[in-house]
Amino acid sequence: MAAVILHGTLHAQHETVNKDLDEVVVTATRKEQKQSQTGKVITVIDRATLENNPGKSLTEILNQYAGLFTVGANNAPASNQEFYMRGAATGNTLFLIDGIPLQDPSFITNIYDLNNIKPEHIERIEILKGAQSTLWGSAAVAGVINIITKKGGEKSISPSVSLAYGTYNTFQGDVSIKGSIKRFSYNVIYNRTQTDGFSAAYDSIDGRSFDKDGLRQNNFQANLQYRISDVLSIQLMSNYGQYKADADAGAYADDYDITARSKTFINNLGLHYKRGKTTLHLTQSFVRSDRFHYDDSTDVGALRLDPAATYYTVWSDAGYKGLSSVTELYGNYHFSSHASIVGGVQYIAQKTDQHYTSISNYGPYDALPISSDSAKARNLSVYASLLLAELKRFNIEIGGRYNHFSVYGNNTTFTFNPSYHIGDGAIVFLNVSSGYNTPSLYQLYSEYGNRDLKPEKSINYELGLQTFMNDNRNHLRIVAFKRDIKDLIIFYTNPDTYVSQYRNRDEQHDYGFEVESNVVVGNIGRWVNNFSYINGNGTNDGEKIRNLYRRPNFTFNSTLTLNPSSRLTLAPAFRFVGERLAGEYDLGGPNPMPAYYTVDCYVAYKVNRWLKLFGDFRNITDQKYFDVYGYNSRRFNFLAGLRCSL
Repeated sequence: MAAVILHGTLHAQHETVNKDLDEVVVTATRKEQKQSQTGKVITVIDRATLENNPGKSLTEILNQYAGLFTVGANNAPASNQEFYMRGAATGNTLFLIDGIPLQDPSFITNIYDLNNIKPEHIERIEILKGAQSTLWGSAAVAGVINIITKKGGEKSISPSVSLAYGTYNTFQGDVSIKGSIKRFSYNVIYNRTQTDGFSAAYDSIDGRSFDKDGLRQNNFQANLQYRISDVLSIQLMSNYGQYKADADAGAYADDYDITARSKTFINNLGLHYKRGKTTLHLTQSFVRSDRFHYDDSTDVGALRLDPAATYYTVWSDAGYKGLSSVTELYGNYHFSSHASIVGGVQYIAQKTDQHYTSISNYGPYDALPISSDSAKARNLSVYASLLLAELKRFNIEIGGRYNHFSVYGNNTTFTFNPSYHIGDGAIVFLNVSSGYNTPSLYQLYSEYGNRDLKPEKSINYELGLQTFMNDNRNHLRIVAFKRDIKDLIIFYTNPDTYVSQYRNRDEQHDYGFEVESNVVVGNIGRWVNNFSYINGNGTNDGEKIRNLYRRPNFTFNSTLTLNPSSRLTLAPAFRFVGERLAGEYDLGGPNPMPAYYTVDCYVAYKVNRWLKLFGDFRNITDQKYFDVYGYNSRRFNFLAGLRCSL
């Protein structure tokens, strides 16, 4: 309410912050377009905001935005995470890196391990909500998050270095160099993170000396671009991530010997043509992952401290490998200043190798291995959208996609997105679109696999109003949405035979609204607020069930960024997470899970044009809360350091 009031009362003041709605975005329509001219719900996280969150993971940063919630983002380093956009299940949000789908076929839901993406390597993030499968394909049921990496600089050479130290004996450092030499530009970054961490498992009895679960991580990224001519350029992006993390046996269950290792490679080669009214892009990318989970001895803390816990595995060896190849040709053509068309062809090939062996008190167990010789699938899509803009204040996007999946066959999607400018300070928009999510290779080819699975299909409805004033610097957006999904892929166990298999059966019906505001505060900063409400239920054999497990109905985020002088930055932030249903198998706490809040504060001082000192203080009030019962979350912690850029 305060944000709405201030939006109206501060509009006449002067300020120096960026014109947010004049920023050019590419995710909304796959072509360059001003944010204020699109009828879609899109939010941009710029580089300045990323720099005001040093040391935070990508999901910690995303948690501050409307409709986004990551379970496990504040748990022990490299914890498994569940990402929800507007309450949609994990796997129903498509992550991109420079427009390339980030998917890992070695995971059950085809998601990508976001622990491997470092914010220090990112220039900006574009968050696009609503079903976006017409232009972006599978998994874009709830929306799309496009991670845009850092590119070359204006000088011939610009090095920088950042060093930080904080709670849990945490060290973070990165070194980078960027520049441009005639037709060639480059940006190369290396990042190192290491921490002793804290116990992933929560000690509910207290005093049992659970060991710390630490992390050692290295990340490297290179962006190279060569301008062949005035109309043609070639670009290479390569990203490598590697980490080793300690883990525990499960909720409330410590273990001294479990380790998780991960290696990921992302390589993308693009050829880009732009001349007159025509733009074309030809890209080829490879996303490879190698994950290993190993419990290397029978010295299990959970068993030693809790003899009744005989169901815990005492030795295990698991390996998961995935490869995704994406070839795409797309572009746009401008018929006039009011009409353009966007279209393309996309081909995706995926395969996976997986094995799992374990020993418990019940004896040895060998899961049926999955081989890439048979566990593979291909997608071929053709898509197009017609964009009409500024036709007497009226805009519209109409589009469709045809997709052929090598296992189940064909499916289609559509987009209908009209918007209308009310005067010079507001736009009202409607979005009716469909989405789909193909079954993963694990759901198709594992011992529980089912080759007869169909894609999950959705229809999404959005109605919103966005106002902007003061040269687009102050804005307010209110959006209501409804999402219906059918043919949900579920894990079904026959109650008589106990035979399990993935099946299409249930439906999901979710709805909610979001309020977002950006308010200028005099001439020294801005105040950003967002509030989200999400609710819904599933339909199982005609019976409605409450199933938004671990997802809060209400969230509120508020960040005040102040620059009282040209050298000083202060950014206090408040986050509220409302009650939510505990997971189906979560034990050890009340249901619903209680609400909680956190208070953070970022402080930075620019010593001179090259050197900046910073401190980031998180959970200042030392709140004790759980996103998952049995697993610790971070209490009060901090990170302080310096950044030098030449």
